[in-house]
Amino acid sequence: MDQDDADAAATRAAPPALDPLATDYVRLAFGIERHVPGYVDAYHGPAAIRDDALAGDPPLPLHLLAAARDLVGRVAEAAIAESRVGYLTAQLQAMIATCRRLAGETLSYPDEVKACFDVDPETTPDAVFDAAIAELDGLLPGDGTTAERMARWKERFVVAPETARTLLDTIGAESRRRTAAFVDLPEGESVAYALVSDRPWGGYNWYLGNGRSRVELNTDLPIHANGLTDLVCHESYPGHHTEHAMKERLLYRALGYGEHAIQVINTPECVIAEGIATLAASVIFSGEELYRWQTETLYPLAGITGDPERESSIAAAKRALGGVSLNAALLLHRDGAPEAEVLAYLERYGLKTEAEARQGLRFLADPLWRAYPVTYRAGHALLGRWLDAAGPETRQVRFKTLLTEQVTPSSIANETEGLGG
Repeated sequence: MDQDDADAAATRAAPPALDPLATDYVRLAFGIERHVPGYVDAYHGPAAIRDDALAGDPPLPLHLLAAARDLVGRVAEAAIAESRVGYLTAQLQAMIATCRRLAGETLSYPDEVKACFDVDPETTPDAVFDAAIAELDGLLPGDGTTAERMARWKERFVVAPETARTLLDTIGAESRRRTAAFVDLPEGESVAYALVSDRPWGGYNWYLGNGRSRVELNTDLPIHANGLTDLVCHESYPGHHTEHAMKERLLYRALGYGEHAIQVINTPECVIAEGIATLAASVIFSGEELYRWQTETLYPLAGITGDPERESSIAAAKRALGGVSLNAALLLHRDGAPEAEVLAYLERYGLKTEAEARQGLRFLADPLWRAYPVTYRAGHALLGRWLDAAGPETRQVRFKTLLTEQVTPSSIANETEGLGG
């Protein structure tokens, strides 16, 4: 690389300045972070703004609340793109809800979820889960209860951490290749995978900026080879990493939308992000293709014999259990059920082992994540309807829109309604 190329690369890597709206948005987010550790999930803007926001005594919650409300008014009056007004307003309304709680106001759990995520936390009838479990009962091999046979089915896919490391690299390369076929990935983007322990989640993407991510896989529970492709697609390609890298390049660096120099937990952007991530595998693998690819390419690396048809049918039936976690969260936080009852619910309807149910409860009970389960359920349903509304031939094109443009749950819901979806 000659000096001119080196200077150009350095310029691309330097974080652009933030406009006054984005500067105060970032300051507000870090002010909340002082009271809610983990609230800021990632930041790749100018370091001076972050460092100044984190210096000195933490701002009082009432001062943060006043600042958030003032910023909403300034956004409404600003001469900026309509999409940016909608995005910032939705984000700030969620931040206002968090500040209200920090200031001592009590919100019901459903009101908290609605205020933070721009969606209602809808309960899935237990009858839906009963029907899915009955279907699984006819699909799972062997004898015993459905839960016992599900546990044995999952055991056949358990791999050691060192084997999982090899599988992650293989899946990462394939999912990136398929994503690059319809998305112009930023030059130099990359993902590093790591195995960790003692975390409340199963997998996590830490976006580092400049198109780089660190994806961590929690080894507190057994690692299942048949779930790794979905995890990599969710966290990397075309999921979280791809969204963050694309929006950093196209919205922050190209357009100067500094709100995309930061990712904030418990805001509407999380519904969009988790909707993208939960749909990611289905966007690059169609129908049973995923299960054939795993059987032919992935499982031989781990000495596992696949059964694509059965695996596809079982996975389809299990998707109907996707609302179990949100139901359990509502049971815990809205209804005040004891933890033992919630654990039993997760075991019964999630077909989880006791250890898996306890790990799930740990996530639901975490102060930072207690409202978060709605993002997976609502995000998948909301974005799935929007992707399907215009027909399968446009699925990847519409998915690319989610990766590259400012959208909110309400804007997607309104557009879907207009399309008749």
